[in-house]
Amino acid sequence: KSIGEVRGIGLFWAVEVVKNQKTKEPFNTYGDKVSGVPLLVDKVAAEMMKNGVFIQAWVSHFVVAPPLIITKEEINLGVKALDEALSIADEATK
Repeated sequence: KSIGEVRGIGLFWAVEVVKNQKTKEPFNTYGDKVSGVPLLVDKVAAEMMKNGVFIQAWVSHFVVAPPLIITKEEINLGVKALDEALSIADEATK
């Protein structure tokens, strides 16, 4: 429910998270970042790190850029960790 857009090519992707899929309203803004407001993407990334998966969190999206030597099993692990951690964002859309 919280994914606004997924874009990328090869192994370089971005996953945008939003409050509302129709309006694309973000959870946070750059103003939140510079003023020190806790970002939702950071909460999701922290949950993924608990499962051993590291992801780059920006203000309103994640950058997914695994090494070129990644295995299918590692990709599956990362996708599963992201899917589970996105429940934090999904809950925040309510």
